[in-house]
Amino acid sequence: MGNLFMGFNIVFPIFFILGLGLFAKQKGYIDENFIDKGTWLVFYIALPFKLFYDIKNAKIESLHLNYVIYILVGILLLIFISILIGKIIGIRDNKKLSAFAHCAYRSNFVYVGFPILDIIYGGNVSLEHIIVVVAFGLTLYNVAAIVLLTYYSESENKHISVKDILVKIIKNPMIVGIFAGAIFNFLHIPMYSGIDKSVEMISRISTPLSLILIGASLNFESAKNDLGIIFTSAFIKTVLAPLILIPIGVILGFTNMELGIAYVFWATPCAVNCFIFTRQMNSDHVLASKIITVSFIMSILTYPVGISLMNHFNLLY
Repeated sequence: MGNLFMGFNIVFPIFFILGLGLFAKQKGYIDENFIDKGTWLVFYIALPFKLFYDIKNAKIESLHLNYVIYILVGILLLIFISILIGKIIGIRDNKKLSAFAHCAYRSNFVYVGFPILDIIYGGNVSLEHIIVVVAFGLTLYNVAAIVLLTYYSESENKHISVKDILVKIIKNPMIVGIFAGAIFNFLHIPMYSGIDKSVEMISRISTPLSLILIGASLNFESAKNDLGIIFTSAFIKTVLAPLILIPIGVILGFTNMELGIAYVFWATPCAVNCFIFTRQMNSDHVLASKIITVSFIMSILTYPVGISLMNHFNLLY
């Protein structure tokens, strides 16, 4: 019971701030225009600055190739499992199937996972492993999303452009932040203290602002149809993924820090980006928005239980 309360105490601040965002949206203090502009601010400025600042000042010694492989193979395994389960439960519509699988494998690690890791490990989280998850994991997220949503689209033109994928990866502001921070770190490039302090101040707004924006983006009125499909996709994301992949990580001999970061990565509810991708690529964005909402609702319970189990089996610290 003590472990369960510990898990609840870790996630409570996250969902409290999400609730503030939802409350502000319902009361009319936050509108869609604010959400759009705030999302731009977080995605293009606050989060890249945070990644740049943290990595620039981190002690980075190695890349951890085994962890890279674990993360990448784990994502591919989740995609395969999600498509297989989608077909087993009878999803015949390709748009629904692509949205179902996309939401089942893609986590909101940067916006939600970062704050949870900050609470679990304080300022002592391993930036070496964060680099692996963000640089490799999130890149594969984007590549897999483009391939998956294109392959299962109903368009006659299903051409997948490698050039377009590479451009999207190179232009991703979080990838830019990581590599810029790594360059400054490895080459020991000095930075004027005033700029350094400014970057630090900007990076601090990323966590609370992103959580408020996510809370304001949730739509609890939409999750009423296709409940079986919605629940199954959210279950894969928040429960099945860590249930399968954390034991594999234990077998592979990863450290508690590596397993803790992996748990948050696998168990975090699906990304709001799922809605953006599915809408832009003509998939079932309405279904995606419902899965996102339900996965967040489920994570209110699954996070405390999962964190408490990780702590009970001495897999966190």
